[in-house]
Amino acid sequence: MKKLVLILFIFSLTTQVKAEVTYLEILKNPSDLRLNLQYAKEQESLGEFKSVIATLERLIALYPTNVDLKLYLLSIAVKTDSTEKVLRLIGEIRQSDEITEDVKKRVAQVFDDINKKRIDDENAVARQKARQVVEEEEKKRTQVATKKSNWTFYQDIGWKVALHSNIGNVSSSKTQYSTGSIVAMSGVEGDNIETINTLTGAIYQINDTSNLSLSVGTSSSEQNRGTSDENDTNTFSSSYSKFFKRNSFSASYSFTDTNTRRAADTYANNLSFNNTFSLNENHRFNGGITLGTNKGNQNPSNATRRNQNTWKQGFTAGYDLLMGEGAQHKLSLKYTYTDTHAIANHNALDDYTYSVSYTENIPWGNFTYSYSESDKDYDTRDSFVSSAITRREDSATHTVSMNGSLGQIARSMPVLELPEFLMKQLNSLSYNMSWSETENEGSLLQHNYNKETFNFGLTKRIYY
Repeated sequence: MKKLVLILFIFSLTTQVKAEVTYLEILKNPSDLRLNLQYAKEQESLGEFKSVIATLERLIALYPTNVDLKLYLLSIAVKTDSTEKVLRLIGEIRQSDEITEDVKKRVAQVFDDINKKRIDDENAVARQKARQVVEEEEKKRTQVATKKSNWTFYQDIGWKVALHSNIGNVSSSKTQYSTGSIVAMSGVEGDNIETINTLTGAIYQINDTSNLSLSVGTSSSEQNRGTSDENDTNTFSSSYSKFFKRNSFSASYSFTDTNTRRAADTYANNLSFNNTFSLNENHRFNGGITLGTNKGNQNPSNATRRNQNTWKQGFTAGYDLLMGEGAQHKLSLKYTYTDTHAIANHNALDDYTYSVSYTENIPWGNFTYSYSESDKDYDTRDSFVSSAITRREDSATHTVSMNGSLGQIARSMPVLELPEFLMKQLNSLSYNMSWSETENEGSLLQHNYNKETFNFGLTKRIYY
């Protein structure tokens, strides 16, 4: 694995890229219909038809019922002599209920002409007719687009399973400090957690360069062997994004209510401000600040929960190197500092985290490898644990992840031909899986442990 990471790292540093700044602007908001269409038109004017096709195919996957997008893609496919793509799109458009019968008849004539072209190779007339049909529809699409609502609503329904080798962080020596003495440490190690969640979201397109996102969600987790991680969680999040020529700015707020079934409820508030500056098409710098609180509802069953109440502030600084056509490869470096205060000072700490990651866009999704190191220094000693040792922890984590849609996987296998209806469903069904390994070393025995975690999840998104 280390050799593979080294090879990927060296490859990424030696690869160069030529991408438009507008592509970098949409990375922060890939589902923004207007911004993506603006990018597609710019690429079309530059003759970069591959980028236009890739952008439109991604938009069609997000908005599978939008016939206007298919008509636009049809016009590009005709220009690039992509006969197979033209025939497929014509078939989809002819089945649509959202265009007039007159247009359907004209598209059907184009279909007949292209079939004749395949026999006698005389395709000029068919292409010209297709261009005329699409250009007329494109004018109508532009007029209709300005009348559509600025709101986009969606519903996510998800399922996830997490397999843990050491869910309780039991120390490697099976011992721990307690009131200054070394005693046995027990607990659940191998276990798994299943989570079902639902989220309702809305995106408001303020103008061509800014948008507002809102969402509320709830989830329920069940643990197989233990019980300490079973909870019901409610969330609210909001974010504002603004795009400039070289900068993209975002501000976000989230609230989480975690109802741990056999412990005190926890309420977390987080506020963050982030900015990304694009030096050019290959290099960008990002940074931000974070503020947050974490509080529990102390009660007779959790009499010391208030001592764990914390408030924090911190900042992040990072650099991204983008490589390959359409930023296919990305190398990221990041540094994060968090200063956490607590009612009980032995729960207050400074956290310094360094991370490096490599991401590649492949036909069936996004592959990412990341490595991070975290150093935690606590302010004072916890006399209940040990009056002679101040808590300190160093951890290293390797993570390999893959995410995308099931539609991407199906399209990456040419021999697999699925019905169009099924493909639409797969395009809106995303997957996420990851494996991570953490080695934690601490000044206290109970914080010396190793663990591995595997996650797999599916999410169905429905637009309405």
